[in-house]
Amino acid sequence: MELDYEERRRLATIVMAILDEWKLDGEQQLAVLGMPGGTRPRHLNQYRQGTTPFPQEAELIDRARHIIGIQEALHLIFSRNPLMPSFWLSNPNNRQFGQAPVSIMLEDGLPGMEQVWGHLDCTRNRV
Repeated sequence: MELDYEERRRLATIVMAILDEWKLDGEQQLAVLGMPGGTRPRHLNQYRQGTTPFPQEAELIDRARHIIGIQEALHLIFSRNPLMPSFWLSNPNNRQFGQAPVSIMLEDGLPGMEQVWGHLDCTRNRV
């Protein structure tokens, strides 16, 4: 999916706000986004502030789409408690995963994000 400069800039600010709401530290944010090694957490501020767009990289755009989808599903499920999405992601849920969903996303990357999103959103196709 090709996005223009402005779409990638807006996408970056939205995704960074979500990752901040999830209370992920800089290293975790880099990992969830799949940023290349050597990228420093301070570089994320450019995306957060909207001064730099996300690069036009298919995997990064796909990860951003998953982050937004997970966030939307969490807000639907926990619509009455805005603190629950972050809590749910960061705490082990033995019935579903046996570990914190964010750990699955960090360890397994895009497949882990797909697993978490699929669990939250029953309309997602499961393989």
